[in-house]
This record gives sequence, C-alpha cells and structure tokens, in this order.
Amino acid sequence: MDTAAIDKCSQRVARLRQEAEALSAEAVDFPGLAKNAERLLACVAMMEINLGQRFVPPADGPEA
Repeated sequence: MDTAAIDKCSQRVARLRQEAEALSAEAVDFPGLAKNAERLLACVAMMEINLGQRFVPPADGPEA
C-alpha cells in the first residue's frame, strides 16, 4: 500500500475515532448503545495499531 493510501486510511480512522467518542459520550443513558460504542472504540484502536498510529509495547513473559 502506498503512502497516499495509508494517509487516506489514517484520516478515515481518525474521523471514526472522533465519531465513536462522541457517540460514547452521548450514549450514557443507553446501556446497549454505550457497550457497542465501547466495542467500536476497541475496533478503532486495532485499526490505529494496524496503521502504525498507536504504539504497542512488546509483550513480557514466556509467550513473547
């Protein structure tokens, strides 16, 4: 994937994060919606990791 495509994806993921955070803040009185917003934020975090926008420290322990 070229740099321009990665930048475009990064921008989309950043917008997804903004929307998911806003939804999470507004969903306080709706438990099901709040939980799904939490899941959405976890998915966005995985996308950020995939795109190198988030640092993941190396695992410690025997599995590493």
